[in-house]
Amino acid sequence: MACVTGASHVAWLRFLLGVAEAGFFPGIILYITYWFPAPERARTVAMFATGGVLAGVVGSPISGALLEMDGLGGLAGWQWLFLLEGLPAVLLGLVVLLLLPNRPRDARWLTPAQKAWVQGRLDAEAAAAGPPPGHGLAFVFTNGRVWLLCLLYFLLNVGGYGYELWLPTIIKSFSATSSFILGTINAIPYLAAGVAMILVARLSDKTGERRGVVALSALISAVGFGLSAATRNPFLAMAALSLAFVGLKCTIAPFWAMTTVYLSGTAAAAGIAFINSVGNLGGFAGPYLVGVIKDHTGSNVAALLLLGAALLGMAIFTLSLPKTRRSPVAS
Repeated sequence: MACVTGASHVAWLRFLLGVAEAGFFPGIILYITYWFPAPERARTVAMFATGGVLAGVVGSPISGALLEMDGLGGLAGWQWLFLLEGLPAVLLGLVVLLLLPNRPRDARWLTPAQKAWVQGRLDAEAAAAGPPPGHGLAFVFTNGRVWLLCLLYFLLNVGGYGYELWLPTIIKSFSATSSFILGTINAIPYLAAGVAMILVARLSDKTGERRGVVALSALISAVGFGLSAATRNPFLAMAALSLAFVGLKCTIAPFWAMTTVYLSGTAAAAGIAFINSVGNLGGFAGPYLVGVIKDHTGSNVAALLLLGAALLGMAIFTLSLPKTRRSPVAS
């Protein structure tokens, strides 16, 4: 990305980036099921997702500072950004291959008794759950519940990607400022979301409630988007955008915890990947629609209302899912 010279290069490299990272998130969600029973998955997914949120807290001001390196060493600021922020991910990918065990039985840092205890909890849960509802790709493609989960994740990503990619532009429209200050302000919603998503995930695990937590979090996000569209005060708008982002991020952990209960056995890998793939189309639709609306209207109001409508739709459709029957985690 640091070497692109035109819009077509950006488009192709972004496409290839999507191809390269396609297996990462569904792979992690499936990986979590190899280690943690269902009543503990919301907080586990939340801890994983917090890494991305904390990256926003730390990365936003850093990105702003890197952009101000424009001209240093003959490189533009955005080139420094891609170079210096891309290298750690490449190096960590190599570290993961060496240090991350596939399953408890492969963990060199667990004793035999500890390995047996971890695996025993998972085996007991699988036995209590009974046979999985379906097998393989045929079940995934023909099951209405899977398609509904795809729709929920699509709407989540319409709001999420539309928000994250356009947030700096929206903030700058409130008040022109430097890239570093812009990045610092941009970090505020990430900090709030990081705290909230852990607390909400713990509540979801403790009560065993998934569907209601997802729906309420999505509704709160929709309200935040609506309030941000309705006010011209930059401080109130920032507070409303932070509320929208908090609600949005709080849906992630209970959503995937709920999904891994609906999908089990051999259908889990294909189902999680399918939901992630279809849902990620929202990552294209959200930013694209926000850009089109901003170009046609010249303001952020309609774009923010669109993102809010996506989260409102997610809240409504979530309530059409049957309740999960997993017991809450023991306190």
